[in-house]
Amino acid sequence: MSDIIISLDQGSSNSRAALIEAKTGKILAKKFVPLPFEASQNTFCYDGASLYNTQIEALLEVLNQVGSSEITAIALSAQRSTIVLWDKDNGSALCPVLSWLDGRAAKISAQNLLSQQVFHQKTGLYNTPYFSAPKIKWCLENYPHVKKAYERGRLCVGPVSSFLLWRMSEGKIFACDGTFAQRTLLYNINTKTWDEELLQSFGLEKTILPEVKHSFDDYGSYDGIPIKLCLGDQQAASAACGLLKEGSANINYGTGAFFLLNIGQKQDFIDGILTSLSWDSLEKNADYILEAPLITAGSLFTWLQKLGFDFTLQTLQDIAKKAREEVLFLPALGGLGAPWWNYNLKPVISGLEVASTKEDIIFAAVRGLNFIMTDIIYYLKQKGYNIASLQMSGGLSKDGVLPQLQSDILQIPLAQQEEKETTLIGAAAVCAKNMGYDVDAWQQNLKLYTPKISAQDAILKYQRWRQFFDWAIKQNF
Repeated sequence: MSDIIISLDQGSSNSRAALIEAKTGKILAKKFVPLPFEASQNTFCYDGASLYNTQIEALLEVLNQVGSSEITAIALSAQRSTIVLWDKDNGSALCPVLSWLDGRAAKISAQNLLSQQVFHQKTGLYNTPYFSAPKIKWCLENYPHVKKAYERGRLCVGPVSSFLLWRMSEGKIFACDGTFAQRTLLYNINTKTWDEELLQSFGLEKTILPEVKHSFDDYGSYDGIPIKLCLGDQQAASAACGLLKEGSANINYGTGAFFLLNIGQKQDFIDGILTSLSWDSLEKNADYILEAPLITAGSLFTWLQKLGFDFTLQTLQDIAKKAREEVLFLPALGGLGAPWWNYNLKPVISGLEVASTKEDIIFAAVRGLNFIMTDIIYYLKQKGYNIASLQMSGGLSKDGVLPQLQSDILQIPLAQQEEKETTLIGAAAVCAKNMGYDVDAWQQNLKLYTPKISAQDAILKYQRWRQFFDWAIKQNF
């Protein structure tokens, strides 16, 4: 048997698979399959069959290049808060799959009688439509055949990972790990169990939910290949960027953006910040991660393109050279995430004049993301966490514009992960580490950025942003 791991990543816009050498971390082959979705105001959902079929298509494409006898394990990562409701008799989804970006359950979230403090202390999260439990109840109320399956004891509910594992194992495995269970708002990270009080607050029974196992565990098999890892996509991506170690910090820019800081085995609950779980195994308890998600990142630029701004992410370097900094942009597309958690906020642009260009607006959007992330890091600094250095990953960071801006404004060094497939690499790394491979020896493709502006200039830029931010919040109505 060869030292090859198949790493899977079921993401927001595509399903991916890669063959990764367990000794070196080298990607030997990879395949991306676009994932169709329906998106409109407050709606973002998938067809359940497409979720599974696109992931299997990607898996088979790389598997056909070596054969199952060459593979030592499968490592599965996926988007975390997207929820699937399916029929346990035939494995088919009973309604559209509501993405983490879907906001239709906002009223249900607001109607829950438990306080946000209770949710935060039990789950590490907040009761928002961003997470799964409100979506589950919304589907029960809006799809009669979902309610019928629930009443007849045929309903299975779980994150994308559970649905894929169920289908891949032909119904033998109904499970996920804590990084997924936590995102349902029904899992207590202190007791590591489904929580009766949380379940009752949404009118749900734990019988519909998967078994919670270790991240590295027995998740059945596919085509005779053992599935050994089930892990949330942000935890996987962060593992590829050094977050296997306490004190390390990472920003991942994808469809959304996520700041993560590994704080080790000690819990901490900071107002407005999520406390998430890292991977675990039979031998190792999960570390705790302070996590601050932005609702929008890559989706902001997709929105600008739909508005008629003609550009690509590959042209951001040229745009940055042409743009001036008079224009400021609050990137509150769909609201703002941590630590504000305000879904009512809307984008605000200020400083436009006759001479303003599209480059000014596009670059202002980039700088807006940078400043919002800076706000988060400074907020954590006030809470006692001094971030001395960072890694950055994700598609938006590839051209170097965001890493340089972040290094400039924070006045700290920043290492940008040039390997784009951090989620695939990270899932394979956690799997390989638990199988006894030395993943510290894996080659890291890092590019270092250091500040190119003075500390005084950084302070002035940030102060101007804060004045604009406070004004922009007041303009939202």
